[in-house]
Amino acid sequence: MKRKKPAYLSTGRILIRVFGYALKSKYLLLTALFFLLVFSALEIAQPLIIKRVIDNELAGVATVWTEVEDESEKTVRFDGKLYMKGSAAGEKYTIRYYRDGYLWIAGEIPEKDNVVAIGEKAIIERSDETTYEVEYRILTKAETRQFFEPSVKPITLMIALYAVVSIIILLSRYFQRIAFTTSSLRLSLDMRENMFEKANRLPVAYFSTEPSGKIVSKMVYDTEGVRGLYEVIFSITSSCVSLVMIYAGFFYLDWRLALFTIAAFPLIYLWMSVYRRIVNAYNHSIREMNSRINGKMAEFVNGVGIIQAFNKEREMTDEYDALLLENYDTKLKHLRINTLFGYRLLNFIYRMVVVLVLVYFGMRYFSAEIIVVGTTIFVFVEYLGKLMHPIADIFSNLNSLEDSLVSASRVFEFLDKEEDTGLGEVTGVKFKGDIEFRNISFRYDEQYVLKNVSFNIKAGQFVGLVGATGSGKSTLMNLLERFYDLEEGNIYIDGEDYTKYSKQDVRNNIGIILQDPAIFEGTIKSNITLGADVPDEVVIETLRKIGAGKFASDYRDGIHTKVAYMGENLSTGEKQLIAFARILLRNPAIIILDEATANIDSETETLIQNALTVLSESRTTIVIAHRLSTIKNADTIYVMDGGRIVESGTHNELYLKEDGVYRSMYEALN
Repeated sequence: MKRKKPAYLSTGRILIRVFGYALKSKYLLLTALFFLLVFSALEIAQPLIIKRVIDNELAGVATVWTEVEDESEKTVRFDGKLYMKGSAAGEKYTIRYYRDGYLWIAGEIPEKDNVVAIGEKAIIERSDETTYEVEYRILTKAETRQFFEPSVKPITLMIALYAVVSIIILLSRYFQRIAFTTSSLRLSLDMRENMFEKANRLPVAYFSTEPSGKIVSKMVYDTEGVRGLYEVIFSITSSCVSLVMIYAGFFYLDWRLALFTIAAFPLIYLWMSVYRRIVNAYNHSIREMNSRINGKMAEFVNGVGIIQAFNKEREMTDEYDALLLENYDTKLKHLRINTLFGYRLLNFIYRMVVVLVLVYFGMRYFSAEIIVVGTTIFVFVEYLGKLMHPIADIFSNLNSLEDSLVSASRVFEFLDKEEDTGLGEVTGVKFKGDIEFRNISFRYDEQYVLKNVSFNIKAGQFVGLVGATGSGKSTLMNLLERFYDLEEGNIYIDGEDYTKYSKQDVRNNIGIILQDPAIFEGTIKSNITLGADVPDEVVIETLRKIGAGKFASDYRDGIHTKVAYMGENLSTGEKQLIAFARILLRNPAIIILDEATANIDSETETLIQNALTVLSESRTTIVIAHRLSTIKNADTIYVMDGGRIVESGTHNELYLKEDGVYRSMYEALN
């Protein structure tokens, strides 16, 4: 049986598959995107509202005023005349701020001309440093307040608009978060359901080669990593939407500066790509190390009794500490890279860009191309801050992205594992119990564990399988149960090639009891019925048949007595009796006992032997025996060695062979 290596999943394929899961909640996702667009656009509008209030209303009084005839809410009565803001037909005056007050200047003064001194007349300096004089008067505070009165209503409306926009942003963010988080939780739920369903379809061989701690880690932690990937993708998408909105504002204010900042993106992209490549290796290592640590912890918990019995606590602690230290060193290296080339470097770039913006406006000011309005610089710096936030979000999400991609690749590799073929459905077919093994050979990787094995078992026979560890006994039974697929040879049941039946049908007709039976948290009854709807009376009668009536009579809650995790409150013999009752209730035509009496005392063995007698009535019974006394009464005993049948016969026949393998085994154990 050759094991295939999982194919590497590219980032593109991972993202496509995550997107497929996301589409299951497409309406929630569309809702989240809608609210994202709403609050992203409104957040760009907020600085423009502030700019308009300052430029047009608060600072806008210092502009040209024209004398008009008609009075309105926009006019100001001053010295018995009406004036309106703006240049139009009529006598014009200019208000300019000078030192601690405002000047009322006769005539229209260009915006680029500045008041440099006042005396009998105001001295105005042009951009070419020439000067001229104009008539003026200093406005009192009361007179100045008159010119601000037309702005009261617009400012009030702008403040109200700003408040409404802020509330809409708050609500949009809330609904966006609710919609998106719900969709991400559904993705995680669907992923875990699919992984659990997948685990039920995987061949038993997979679980014999993959550590249980690693499988649990994939199902629990890596599925959260996939949800994290989904959230990271959405966060990056949100950041990209914000960038588009911000650049719309940039182009609205100054298209040249917008193009300048766009030119910096290739450098930022190159920097991010290099950073991502560096941290990717660390993320893979950290994720794999976490799985190894979980596996080692599970190994310790499952084997704590043996560890303490052999005084191996120090060795286990050293092994675990070594893994922790290796993980610590890797995380420390990752932290150093992130600190040197992460968000702090981006923050430095942001501050340098702010300096360049100030230099840009300063150069244009000194070249007299424009008059710099303070609020324009404010909006640019505000937009730069908003620009750096999505870039920082994208950058900070790179770590999560890579870590989540590793988790997602592990999850999808698990979901892509080759499934147990031929499972089919339970059709209700009933076997009689005739079994024929014909020329069976089987290997794990390149090593054969079964070599041309052939023998027959008649329906109702009691057959024993004995042999040294590794002789192939359990593998042969695993093939009969179809836990592994045959590669060489055939198995016939009732004269038919058993591959014509579904695996579900085969397993429904073959019951198996292991050395350590599986016990689940619940009750004694639930462990016997395994979900089947069976009356209490039937379960109790089944227990009495195998001599386990004490479960119903001696326990306070009878068959409804609680069973702890992995049956910790039950003895080994009690677990075996529950397993026997489980099989008897199922009533298969063939039963297999794999070392079922290996770990029990003599008194319990007698109880198990009586239960086995009941269980084997009118059924084909195959017992893999460690205690040869279990199979002394077998119709036929097959002795295996090196993957072959080397002897067969009854106990007496085999014991009479002086140099026989069976006789040597029997005398060594007795």
